[in-house]
Amino acid sequence: MKRLKPLFTILIPIICLYSCSKSSNDQQIQISPQEFHAGSYIQNGDTLNSKNKSNGRSIKGTLKAGQTYYLASDYGDATINAGDTLVVQSGVTVYIVGPATGPTAIGTQEHCPRMVVNGYLYSLGTKAKPNLFTVQNAALKSDPTKDPQDPNNDPAFKGYWGGIQGGSGSGDIILKWTRFEYLGGLTPASSPTRATLDSYGVYFTNPNANFVLEDCWIYGSHDDMIRVAGGKFEIMRNTFEKVGFSAGECVNIKSGSVGDIAYNVAIGGTGNCFKSANAGGLSPQANMVCYNNTMITGGYRQQKAGEGGSLDFENGGRGLAYNNFIVDCAYGLSVLGGSGTTPAADTANIKYGCTYNYGDNTTITSQFLPVGFISKVQPGDINAGNNTTPGANNPMFVNYPLPLPANTAWISADYMGSYNFRLQSTSPAIGKGYINFAPYAVVKVDKTFGVTEITPPGTDIGAYQTNGTGNQH
Repeated sequence: MKRLKPLFTILIPIICLYSCSKSSNDQQIQISPQEFHAGSYIQNGDTLNSKNKSNGRSIKGTLKAGQTYYLASDYGDATINAGDTLVVQSGVTVYIVGPATGPTAIGTQEHCPRMVVNGYLYSLGTKAKPNLFTVQNAALKSDPTKDPQDPNNDPAFKGYWGGIQGGSGSGDIILKWTRFEYLGGLTPASSPTRATLDSYGVYFTNPNANFVLEDCWIYGSHDDMIRVAGGKFEIMRNTFEKVGFSAGECVNIKSGSVGDIAYNVAIGGTGNCFKSANAGGLSPQANMVCYNNTMITGGYRQQKAGEGGSLDFENGGRGLAYNNFIVDCAYGLSVLGGSGTTPAADTANIKYGCTYNYGDNTTITSQFLPVGFISKVQPGDINAGNNTTPGANNPMFVNYPLPLPANTAWISADYMGSYNFRLQSTSPAIGKGYINFAPYAVVKVDKTFGVTEITPPGTDIGAYQTNGTGNQH
C-alpha cells in the first residue's frame, strides 16, 4: 500500500514559494534580467587597442555594463577577428584619448584608432543606460554654446577616431541605444593600417550579414556617417547631427544592400541625408525603403548641384520613399535620370509620395523638384512643385523657429540643441501619411541578435508620431 506524505511536507514548499516571492511590503520582487555577454569580461579601464600600429590588438569578450574603456590615438586598431564576438553591455563608455589638439588637416596627424570588425559586434545600450563612444578631452569637443558655428572651426567635423569599420567577411554589427561622436578620423598615407584616407563613421560591407542601427545618436563626422556597401540593414529611430565637412551622407546605401530607413532625424548634413546608389558591383541591387524621416537644413556644404540635402536615388539605385519631411534643405527628393558619367536611377522600381516640403525662401522652394533631375510631383505631396510660396504650410514643430532668421542661418543650422521636431496638435502634417506599403523587414526581430522593433509606416508625416511611436530622442 502506497504511503502518503505528511501534509506539512507538501505545505512547506508552497508557503515558501509564496512568501519568498513577496517583499516585506507585500510587493513582488523584480529581478533584472542578466545582460547578454560573450566570453570573458574585459577589465574595467582597459585600453582596447595596442601600440603596435602594424597589427593593433585583437579583442573579444564583453565590455561590462557601466564600465569605462579607452581607445588611444597613435595606437593601432582594435580588431575583432573572424569568428570572434565583442559585446558592449549597457551604460559603457569608450573614450578616445591621446590627441593633444586633434587632427587639423588631411595627412597631418598620426593614425586615428579604428574598431575593425571581422567578427561580430553587439553594442546593446538601453534607453535608460545608453552606451557612449567619444573624445575624453573636453577641450577638444565642440562647444554647443557657439552653435551655429563655422564648420571650419567646429571640432565636430575633425574626426578624432576612425569609427567602426566592418570587413567584407564580417559577421553582424548590431548597434542599439549608443551615442557615437567625432567619427571618420583621417589617416596619413604612411599609416600601415590605412584603408582609405577618409574613414566613414560606420562602414558595413557584407551582403550576407546583418547591420542594425537603432535608437542611436551620431554626432560629428568628416565624411559619410554611415555607409552600407553590402548587407541586410535596418536603420531606425536614430538622430544624425553635424554630418560631413565638405562631403558625405548621413546614410549612403551601395550595391549589395537591402533594407529600411525609418523614423530618423537628420539635421545639417553636408550631402544627402539618405541615398541609394548601386555602385560597387555587388548583388543584390541597392534598395531602400525610406519612410517617416525628418530632414532639416541639409545640403549646404556640398557643391554637387541637385544632389545633396535630402533623399537621392541614382546610379541604378531603387526603393520607396514616403511620409518624409524635407525642411529648408538645399534640394528636395532627387531622382537622377542620367547625367554625365553618373548612370540614372532605376526609375522603373522607384516609388515615392506624401513628401512634405518646406522652404523659407525662393532659393529653396525652387528646388523642391531639383532642376536637372526627373523627380515629379506625387500624390499626397505637401508644397509640391517649384512654385510654392516661401513659408507656406509651416509644419508647426513643437520647438523650432520657422522661418529661420533672414541672415541665411539655415546654412549653418546643423545642430539639435533644444529643438523639438515633434508635432503640435494643429500641425498640417498630422494624418497625412501613407501606410499602404510594407517595410522590407529583412533582419529578424530579436532584442539581441536582430532589430528590436520594425516600426511600421506612420499616419503622420515625419519621425515623430502623435501616438508616441517613432523616434524616441
